[in-house]
Amino acid sequence: MSSAELSKTTKAPTGEPYRLAEGELRSKLSGSTILILIGVAVILRLGQEIFVPLALSLLLSFTLAPIVSFLRKRSVPKIAAVLLAVVSAFCAIAVFSIVVATQVTNLAENIPTYQRNLVDKVHSLAQAGAGNGVLDHLSRAVERVGAEIQTRAIESKSPTAQTPTIREPMPVEIVTRSDPIQTLGNLLLPLISPFATAGLVVVLVIFMLLEREDLRDRFIRLVGLGDLHRTTAALQDAGKRVGRYLLMQLVVNTLYAVPISMGLWALGIPNAILWGLLTLVLRFVPYIGAIIGMILPLFLALAIAPGWSLVVWVGALYLTTELISNNVLEPWLYGANTGLSPLAIIISAIFWSWLWGPLGLMLSTPLTVCLVVLGRHVPQFGVLDVLLGNEPVLEPHEKLYQRLLAGDPNEASDNAEEFLQEEYLVDYYDNVGLPALLLGETDRQRGVLSENQIILVASSSLSLVENLSDIA
Repeated sequence: MSSAELSKTTKAPTGEPYRLAEGELRSKLSGSTILILIGVAVILRLGQEIFVPLALSLLLSFTLAPIVSFLRKRSVPKIAAVLLAVVSAFCAIAVFSIVVATQVTNLAENIPTYQRNLVDKVHSLAQAGAGNGVLDHLSRAVERVGAEIQTRAIESKSPTAQTPTIREPMPVEIVTRSDPIQTLGNLLLPLISPFATAGLVVVLVIFMLLEREDLRDRFIRLVGLGDLHRTTAALQDAGKRVGRYLLMQLVVNTLYAVPISMGLWALGIPNAILWGLLTLVLRFVPYIGAIIGMILPLFLALAIAPGWSLVVWVGALYLTTELISNNVLEPWLYGANTGLSPLAIIISAIFWSWLWGPLGLMLSTPLTVCLVVLGRHVPQFGVLDVLLGNEPVLEPHEKLYQRLLAGDPNEASDNAEEFLQEEYLVDYYDNVGLPALLLGETDRQRGVLSENQIILVASSSLSLVENLSDIA
């Protein structure tokens, strides 16, 4: 065989048809996976009344499972351990609800006073800025709207305001005999529904914890009997991530709410316990929960104090507590993160709030963690891990080659600088630089690179080398 023939045989890899078939198979799997996910989303939306209690029960089971395991290791019987964990959790929820209801009732009684103070402060602010820009325009607009509303109200009540030539029809009131049973049902049904849902959640949590091992075995038999090690890893990963996240989030939120309540009480803000509990719950909502919990105390501080110093102190209290929580408590208590990228957390919050409303917004992070674990351990759903996870999806040399193709040596230099914080420059060239150039050489031999792309890769590589020499 001649050298030319040998070069032809080496340039035409025998595995090319296999790679093409594998790419087509992956595209088909991705398309079918997307269709499955869309179908599941539609089912979850239509069956909201069924799946919301089920999802809530599942997440509570993940949260209480470590407590049950802790009690079981102390020789507590299984049924007693489950009942003790469930009763303790729901008693805490009941006490929380009673305290919040009491605080809300007390707040409602004082709302008129707070409203008058707030209106007086707004008027004084508008008078202080009268004739100066925006405040003057807003003040006059509010006055015009108030005058128009008052005029319409007077016209509607005054009999002389009506046109005498138009004869008004006589109002007729239709009185129907109401069934006492139907009236009682209309009053009780809206009250029964939340309690029925709560009772259903309690029962589901108890049975999920009692039958945890049996449910695990049935799940393995259903989806993963042929690949036990992968299914077991997925179940352990999901339980560990979700359970740890929920427990640690509860601990962090509690440690956040306690100083908030004490600080608001020390500053003289009414119903300080209510705002602390509200902050505890709202911080389960990613990113915006703490901001929402801060708004109402700020308005209350604006309403009860004559100046602005109390508002500043309340804002400083929230800001200081948030900084300590984000930079000290969360890194210390969380340890391993949830495996979600920041953008994925925001997108998941939007998706689950559209799907299930405010409850879906609060459950968005743990539910999305379950999806990422599913994508990480089940190849058919790997698109979920790619889209929502925080693990790198490209190898360092692949990322470098992509940046060289794009003609962006600056970002490549930034990535290399991160690598050089722990390794030497020669290691970067051996492990990242040369493999990236080999990818380019392979594409050049396959004929998929144009002359302009080859020149761009070469010039970007030279610029990268210059940048790395300066960095090193």
